[in-house]
Amino acid sequence: MVMEGAFKTFKEICEDPYRSVPSKKVIGLTPTDIPEELIHASGLLPFWIMGTTAPIKRVTALIPDNACSFARSSLELVLEYQRDFFDGFVISQVDDTTQHMSDLWERRFRDRFFHKFLAPRQLSRPSARFWFEKELYYLKKALEGFTGKTIEENELWESIKLFNEDKKWLLKLYDIKKRSPDLVSNRTFFEAVKASLLMEKEEHLNVLRKVIDELETSQRTNGQGEWIPVVLCGLFVEPFEIFDLLDEYRLNVVGDNLIVGSRYIYGICKEADNPLQALTDRHFSRPNLSPVHDDPFKIIKDVTSLFYQSGAKGVIYLHIQYCESQEFDLPDLRRYLREEGIPLLIITTDFQTKHVGLLRTRIEAFRELLGKA
Repeated sequence: MVMEGAFKTFKEICEDPYRSVPSKKVIGLTPTDIPEELIHASGLLPFWIMGTTAPIKRVTALIPDNACSFARSSLELVLEYQRDFFDGFVISQVDDTTQHMSDLWERRFRDRFFHKFLAPRQLSRPSARFWFEKELYYLKKALEGFTGKTIEENELWESIKLFNEDKKWLLKLYDIKKRSPDLVSNRTFFEAVKASLLMEKEEHLNVLRKVIDELETSQRTNGQGEWIPVVLCGLFVEPFEIFDLLDEYRLNVVGDNLIVGSRYIYGICKEADNPLQALTDRHFSRPNLSPVHDDPFKIIKDVTSLFYQSGAKGVIYLHIQYCESQEFDLPDLRRYLREEGIPLLIITTDFQTKHVGLLRTRIEAFRELLGKA
């Protein structure tokens, strides 16, 4: 079946995204909020860097062990394991750790294209929009300098439309997954999202369309009544075997605010006077992200709204070891959800976690708790 073959393709890409040599020069970018459409419009392949579960060998000498697990593993990935895969980098500076990391990164890749993208963290400031517009301008000029090619307005619009279309089809898949979790599991859906960040967008969209066409005509029963709806919050789910446990205990993710999830796929650019304005408007309309906000309590408002609007019975929060921005948010969020009587399960992992067996009992207990509600 087309569907099974496509999902297998997405799974294989997520497990080993470096197995094939792309036809374009590859620009690695770190999450989050870097406008990948600009990179695509310049004729390059935007390729998300999302850490590694391989052993840490080199970064320990550069970054303390109690620094963000994601930052450490991402730098380890490019220094030790995939140094030759990338032709350049665009690094997002969203907190103190990533700012320090970007300096280390730049010094070790002086022979590659390198650009720091510093988006404003406090979006409510009057200067924030002007700041972001300037960052877009600087990135555009840097890419043009690297490629020797001017990014024309119509080319950028074409890239925006392509990325918008891919996200719209991912939203269709999400809707099917919410209604029919036996048809599209948690892991299958989020692998489709992650694969879109690691593939040629045209190829991903082509496969995704065929999958959804087949899913919409499928006559398989969905077994939705046996599943318990939950909301998944945080930044990343790593390792992906966590999704296997959610599927095993029939916890259906019906809403999320993950970087590799809704924060990405709902980031559709709307019509504007020019493409750079459209990219700016999108940035200021995105949901909460721990290090980027316009209200310190927005994380609480976003999670509770997501919980009530989705019809979920509980919240699962993925906490990355030593992530400074999450550690600011988590105490207030935990206290507020407790006061509201909203069941909460906090899972703390790092990017070197390979075995999730210890989580099994906690997830099973959470499922039983929700089943009694």
